[in-house]
Amino acid sequence: MDNNYNNYNQQQGNPYQQGNFYQQQGNPYQQQGNPYQQGNPYQQQGNPYQQGNPYQQNPYQQSGPYMNNGYGNYGGNPEEQQKAPNIFQQFVLSFIPPQYNRLTKVKTGSMIGFVTLLALIATIISFVHFTIIFASLDIKGWINELPDFEVKNGRLYLEEEFLYDEGEIFVYVTEDISDFSYDDASMLMGEGYKEIILVGRDGLSFMQNGEYQQFDFSNATTDISRDMIVETLVPMIFFFIIVGYIIFFIGRILWYFLCAAIYLLFGLAIAGIMKKQLPAEALYRAAVYAKVLMFTVATVLSIIPVGTFAVPYYIRIVITLVFMGFAIAKLPDQNQWHQA
Repeated sequence: MDNNYNNYNQQQGNPYQQGNFYQQQGNPYQQQGNPYQQGNPYQQQGNPYQQGNPYQQNPYQQSGPYMNNGYGNYGGNPEEQQKAPNIFQQFVLSFIPPQYNRLTKVKTGSMIGFVTLLALIATIISFVHFTIIFASLDIKGWINELPDFEVKNGRLYLEEEFLYDEGEIFVYVTEDISDFSYDDASMLMGEGYKEIILVGRDGLSFMQNGEYQQFDFSNATTDISRDMIVETLVPMIFFFIIVGYIIFFIGRILWYFLCAAIYLLFGLAIAGIMKKQLPAEALYRAAVYAKVLMFTVATVLSIIPVGTFAVPYYIRIVITLVFMGFAIAKLPDQNQWHQA
């Protein structure tokens, strides 16, 4: 029986010796390969967050509507876009109403500095021009022709009135009239005079190329006489002129901003007609810069020998309002202002 069993094994083969089914076929997980060993799909495809985080590309850093709006940036290099116009650029842009959207973003301190510098330059030009004219005048010759007079206790004492009328110069001194006004000097200027000196009992009025100044004798700190003026004429006149120009300079700045506030009211009306929602601060800045044109023209005309020509105030107002109208038409509405 044993021999028969052995012979059977040799002929048929021991199924257990033929090989384990799992060894012959192979472990399907070993043949096919562990899918986790074939490659993690997240490793093959790549982590989408490693391919580029969409938040790393900030849409606000790309070009967009806010990068080109008039209130935040001004075009060109992004670093330059964020810079407000400097004083020189403010002067140039004030002549271009469609560019006022840039000027409305100028800081208050920069705007005040611009107006102050503008008024200072205009005052210096006027002062230098007056000094050149004054140096060419024979002031001492005039004084020698004056009658005896004295300014004492805040009033003028004069033996007889004095009148000097030659060329473009008019000088009148009397104690019969208390004082003279801007209208008196302006009327004489309309007759062709450029240098006008009017002295009354209580004060002195002076007009040169349309610029008017007045001095009250009650403010005099010392007595004034003909002999004293002959000795100290030039220094004293220059002192009063310098003081007058300083006061005139300060008043010029205050007057400029006051007029801009009045133009603001017109700006509100223009914006209402155009049905535009604009902040008051934007309209006020538009008024400040709209005044630059006529301010510059008036300054230039005051030093150019063109007779007594001057731009009437109503023409100045009309031109300034036209500039404001063009500027307001180009300014973005209030909602765009806040978004910027």
